[in-house]
Amino acid sequence: MTLPELEQYHREKRKKQFEQGKKFGKIYIRKIFYPVFRTFLTVDRLFRKQTITMIGMPPLHKERVIFACTHIGENDLENIYEKLGRGCWWFVGDPNFMYRDISGLFVYLNGCIFLDTDDKDDRRISYLPAVEVLKGGGSLMIFPEGARNGSENLPVMNLFPGTAKMAMETNTSIVPVAIEQYDKRFIINFGHVICPEDFCNIGELTRSIRDALATLKWGIWEKEGVQSRKSLPENYRKLFVRQFEERIKPYDTMASVERTRYYTRAEMEQRDAFLYFDKLIPCRENAFLLRTR
Repeated sequence: MTLPELEQYHREKRKKQFEQGKKFGKIYIRKIFYPVFRTFLTVDRLFRKQTITMIGMPPLHKERVIFACTHIGENDLENIYEKLGRGCWWFVGDPNFMYRDISGLFVYLNGCIFLDTDDKDDRRISYLPAVEVLKGGGSLMIFPEGARNGSENLPVMNLFPGTAKMAMETNTSIVPVAIEQYDKRFIINFGHVICPEDFCNIGELTRSIRDALATLKWGIWEKEGVQSRKSLPENYRKLFVRQFEERIKPYDTMASVERTRYYTRAEMEQRDAFLYFDKLIPCRENAFLLRTR
């Protein structure tokens, strides 16, 4: 099968399992194999010649927990998991290549929930298994931004509300985790535990998670040293985007990032307003749209 056909096959398979009410097995037992997976990840990272610097340590939280992480490029998940110190299920969006790669088998054995981020039904279907894992005593690692952050000035993009929703439904604490990459060097910053019972609603908790992630990301930037605007090249944004595109190949593109990330209602309205701008035929009636000042 071609990759699109394979993705469609697995979407339909997940839908069928959901309709049949199929349950996950061995939720707790899979935690036992974490040391084996961690050793494999360490060896793989050393082979890639990557290093990891830690700011603080993962909270000593023995019960189930949701690790809400920022997402910037390749190997985020593996490097965070290596330093986590405990097993948890992975929430993996847009797995595509994993269906054919040995890494997909590794992720499956560890415990994972696959979904296609830009498919509304698949997102809905993936929510209940995630809740099932948490209620069964398992923990989750999730990237609530829904896509890799390719912005040159936005520490954390808007978050999907699903993380806060499942935390409140299962009364599961959240640990925010920020990661940044400098060539072969990764820096991970662990935050304090966020308790869902301290918040009135999903929106309030989602904003708190995003604020915590942005603070952790800023902590990394401060540690690395803040540059003055004058020290940046005039084409900084173009260089940043080019580096980001190279970093996410072949798993993502700028178009797929924009397609799968979360948009607020206001952002969607703004996007829709200019959706047909490129197809606009200039004339006297629409000339005001083309004015530059």
